[in-house]
Amino acid sequence: MNIKSRLALHLIAWLVIVGLILSVLAGIALVWTMKQLSRIEATRQFESAGLYQLIETIQAKGDSLQFDPELLALVRENGGWLQHVDENGRVTDSFYTPEDVPRQYGPGEITSYWLGKTPFPYHLYLWIQEKNGVLHTLIYGLEKKDDEFIQKLIDQADVKDKGIILPDELDRQLKEDHAWMQLLDEKGTELASFNKPAEALSNFSVQEMALRSVYPDRYATRLTSHYDEGTKQTWLLSYPMSGAKPGTAPWVTPEIKVLAIGIGVLMLVAMLVFVITSYWFGQRLGTPIAHILKWLRFLKLGRYEEPADSSGLPRSRDENGNRRSKYRIYQDVIDSMESLSQTLHLNEQLQVKTERMREEWIAGVSHDLKTPLSSIKGYAHILVNEDYNWTADEVRSFAKIILDKSSYMDDLINDLTLTYLLRNGQVAPSVERVELNAYLAEAIAEAANHPMYPQECIRFIPAASPAYLLVYKPWFQRIVDNLIANALFHNENGTIITVTLQAIEPATILLTFADNGRGMDEETTARLFERYFRGTNTEMRTEGSGLGMAVTKALVEALGGSIAVSSSLGKGTTISLTWKKFPAAKLPGPLQ
Repeated sequence: MNIKSRLALHLIAWLVIVGLILSVLAGIALVWTMKQLSRIEATRQFESAGLYQLIETIQAKGDSLQFDPELLALVRENGGWLQHVDENGRVTDSFYTPEDVPRQYGPGEITSYWLGKTPFPYHLYLWIQEKNGVLHTLIYGLEKKDDEFIQKLIDQADVKDKGIILPDELDRQLKEDHAWMQLLDEKGTELASFNKPAEALSNFSVQEMALRSVYPDRYATRLTSHYDEGTKQTWLLSYPMSGAKPGTAPWVTPEIKVLAIGIGVLMLVAMLVFVITSYWFGQRLGTPIAHILKWLRFLKLGRYEEPADSSGLPRSRDENGNRRSKYRIYQDVIDSMESLSQTLHLNEQLQVKTERMREEWIAGVSHDLKTPLSSIKGYAHILVNEDYNWTADEVRSFAKIILDKSSYMDDLINDLTLTYLLRNGQVAPSVERVELNAYLAEAIAEAANHPMYPQECIRFIPAASPAYLLVYKPWFQRIVDNLIANALFHNENGTIITVTLQAIEPATILLTFADNGRGMDEETTARLFERYFRGTNTEMRTEGSGLGMAVTKALVEALGGSIAVSSSLGKGTTISLTWKKFPAAKLPGPLQ
């Protein structure tokens, strides 16, 4: 999976998680809001909404029933009492029930009390509802103290000059409770009042009277009324609710307040979730990016290593060397950064090594060019010197030396040109198919004719069967000459070279040049094929120059083969040339 797909999957996963969290939060907020709205409705009309919720929240615990304690608390706050009656009229559960309330009801008795046909000391409300196959009956009672108290006030009140005069005891009691009385005519206009706040209404419509009687929390006032059918006048008794200023309504209704709290908390928590998620997401995605940018700055400064933490470990890996989870999404990028760092580090090392080799190579070439030039320049000065009269033989001798030095310089320059061309893809001008047993014998014999080589210093062991190869003869002869020259010029007299040809199945030709000389150390062995690693002097042919082995390696590879060296001090040197035989059409370069 590429980085694009991983980023997309991570983003989708995070969005799904955030969506689930917000859905859960929205569900919690909705449940809380509905519960609070139901609580408000139960507070206003417990005789309907509250009793319905009581039955909905009933939990059966064996043979007993468990009621919602919050709803039972509302019963007590409203000054009421509650009974649960079974199908036989027997009270099974009772809460805050006065002593004068029956504990057993007959079918006609409870109906007569409920419909008001039989006098009962309390306001009585009946709620019958089925839940889980069980029929529940609740009886809710309220004291008639408000009705009795307003009747007492009406009986003792005296109306004068738009004012209501009460006895001292009742006067003091209402003022302590911040309550007020009003007398309205049949149209709802105030005729007289007692202790009425300036903010209280003086005119009531039908709707206003009804709403204030049923929804006291909306107006922060509990209202009790008494209608006199004879005079068509209405007496009102108003009490401010706890914490409210008498006569003033709250800024927002309880429903709006609950909705505002629910939505506000939901939005606040949602914003908090988004902030936390964004921060976490930024850490998960941003930290690796910042790490990679720091890594790039390291590379710019020449530090080819991954930035480490305080413990010295790479930041993207743990103590066990495994990739940390938040870095795995950028696995491809980090792997590329590691590869780039290693490559740049190796290139830097190679550059240093190449620079050193270049300096050594330039020094070697300069030395080898300067030496013959010095000889040529010296003999030229001798020839032009007018103080001497050279004989013809002496002039020819000087000219021969100048010619030899010039030839050496020409061969050296040709070798430099050849190595450059081979390294830049030069291919053989033409190739021909030869049988190596016979051809090698000829090539070795030609190389052995060098006047500086001792007699019978080269041994050739042909292959047991014919071995054929496509070669460019001038290049192949140069390979043989260089390898023999390298072995003889850099070893003591008496060194023997054994040239062995083998045809190895299924399709491999192996040619080895092994000598019994003094061998080479590890550094010389490793750098044998570097250009101008081993210097020489102008008395040697170019086969033994520092370019000889570099040219040899390039020629072998240009002919489709490979070359390797094995050597150790005191045990001689073996150079192996290997060719994988293949059809002529696949050989690099044109055929003749």
